[in-house]
Amino acid sequence: MKKTISFSLIIFCFSIFTDAQTIRFGVDPGIAISRGLYKPFLGERRVYGGFDGGAFVQIGAQRAKFQAEINYSMIGVELNNGSYEVTVKHRYLTIPLMIKVPFARINLLTGPQVGFLLASIRDTAYNHHTADIKDEFKSSDFAWVFGGEIKITKNIFLGIRYTLGLTNISDNPNFEMKNRYTSFRLGYLF
Repeated sequence: MKKTISFSLIIFCFSIFTDAQTIRFGVDPGIAISRGLYKPFLGERRVYGGFDGGAFVQIGAQRAKFQAEINYSMIGVELNNGSYEVTVKHRYLTIPLMIKVPFARINLLTGPQVGFLLASIRDTAYNHHTADIKDEFKSSDFAWVFGGEIKITKNIFLGIRYTLGLTNISDNPNFEMKNRYTSFRLGYLF
């Protein structure tokens, strides 16, 4: 049974990429709204907004496309327990590898994403203190991306995607942190 499923998947992927008549490049800058999953924390988690976007290559034709991206993502969370407020800010270089399926003017996309931690900063509101906390987090993050795009013109599109962090990024075994964020993008396909 496993061999049949694997063989079917290989044939499906081969049929997509043998139909790959087009290679296109694009950019899609946007904003990420994140709160993440942070346990245990008894206070209030507030959203953090930052840049999310980059460049991509799209390979394929009408039925389905493969899209590889390289993005710069600024995500984090604002934590408030009533007596103090701290903002945790992460900077990642993310590489999603997605399948894009078109339906008229709408594209649906999904696939895995790997992120490489570039920086982590903690800002404390009550004393305006900033600290580098990169060594408190793992150097990579794995996630799954779900999204959609609507074509405005032949080359311009609006996109929304949700990135679901699959791994605990905290190096502290008593604390669980997973990146989760929604990204809104305006893209241009060359």
